[in-house]
Amino acid sequence: MKIEFFDEPELEFGSGGTHVDIRHGLMQHGPLDLGEATAPNQIRVGLVGTSESVDGIRSWLQSCESGVGAKKSRLSNLFPLFPGFRSDTTFRSQLAFHDRWTSTLRQKEIDMLLKNQGSPTLIQDCVKLFVENVAAVKETAGPMVVICAPPKDLLDAVDAKIAKKLDSQEQELDESSEAAEDDNTAIPAFHDLLKAEIMRVGVPIQMVRPSTYGGQGRRSKNSRALSLPLQDEATRAWNIHTALYYKAGGAPWRLLRSPSELTTCFVGISFYRSLDGDLVMTSVAQVFNERGEGIIVKGAQAQLDKNDRQPHLSRDDAKALLKNAIAVYRKEHHTSPARLVVHKTSRLTAGEVAGFEEAAEDHDIDSVELISVKRSFTRLFREGTYPPLRGTFLKMQADTGLLYLRGSVQFFQTYPGMYVPRPLELSVTRSEASIEQIAKEMLSLSKLNWNNTQFDGGEPITLRAARRVGDILKCIPEGGSVQPSFRFFI
Repeated sequence: MKIEFFDEPELEFGSGGTHVDIRHGLMQHGPLDLGEATAPNQIRVGLVGTSESVDGIRSWLQSCESGVGAKKSRLSNLFPLFPGFRSDTTFRSQLAFHDRWTSTLRQKEIDMLLKNQGSPTLIQDCVKLFVENVAAVKETAGPMVVICAPPKDLLDAVDAKIAKKLDSQEQELDESSEAAEDDNTAIPAFHDLLKAEIMRVGVPIQMVRPSTYGGQGRRSKNSRALSLPLQDEATRAWNIHTALYYKAGGAPWRLLRSPSELTTCFVGISFYRSLDGDLVMTSVAQVFNERGEGIIVKGAQAQLDKNDRQPHLSRDDAKALLKNAIAVYRKEHHTSPARLVVHKTSRLTAGEVAGFEEAAEDHDIDSVELISVKRSFTRLFREGTYPPLRGTFLKMQADTGLLYLRGSVQFFQTYPGMYVPRPLELSVTRSEASIEQIAKEMLSLSKLNWNNTQFDGGEPITLRAARRVGDILKCIPEGGSVQPSFRFFI
């Protein structure tokens, strides 16, 4: 066994500028697509909510235009100021609102829904109300993103129906694992069902809770949803404006890669359970390029193996899923990748390996790397009170190792998490690169998260998307509308 530490990878921003940190990189260099014709210099924003919530989120966003001061802390790198969102600041973009893009819900409508909180269709009825109003504000040259701002009383009512979820560091990487069975529920979360139903409307949404713009993080004592500490205001501003920029078609940053490196397509293969808890799982591929532009491809049903109790695909289904993923990548990016990297959330079987390799051969892709990834219960301990450094890697064998994607961060000079972090266990089935190179790349992929500008993500983007995509896809009936762009899922 061998332990080593990988330095924090740099990202590329506007004009070729680089930095290890997302927020400092954006402030110094601007977004990656700075100056490009496709950059959203103005983001048309729709608003749906009650008069109170619409006024609240709009007022807060407008107050953020001129910037938000940094949190008072000795950890200045962890809590930078937000420089504002105007055409002359970091993103070189601004938000645009219009009365035609605003739909105000009457409190009477909300009260009628909440009158009978015991109704088994409460969440579905609340989602239907929002979907109808989002559809009403969509128009030609209309909003590029719609913000849904449910009022607190509605959120308290729908949250109370959902069992408390585990911290993401304690969850397995996909819904199919046995460890996730107790967390399974036949009741969809309001957020997930709303995202699923909006697919047929065809416009990305951003759901915003009152705590984001109101600054009060406490929730109703009747809510069983997990209550997390409220982030400081500057961090909240960074996160929501970055998400809006990405959902409007922008490219905030990308992996830093040498021009001599092969153009790479990253594919995450995961599985999710149906809402009724049926043990028949459906596979899904999350496909990303170096810019983090994501595409979702739904695959065939999978079965639990009687020996390892993990979901697996047949050889033919594995081939079909990856062929579809590559084809969608080519259609979206107008080119074929020279290198294909597959991350799978369960052990790779001989049939799956053969199917994936055949799919790559059919598309004339010679460089194929197949890696299975799971969260490990094996932990390393470091002298002192802080967890191991992010980037710590334990090579156990030539093709297996443990990688810390959450941990103490030198740039932040602290451990910014709440729980004892669990490393990822990497098992390489096929690769021309060493397991150290695979681990370094996975460290970089953990920084492609458009919902969080604090870069110490716990999973690579290929697998970070797995649970969220599965939670939403399970809410879409067979034959329902599924938007391929990842912008509709975050």
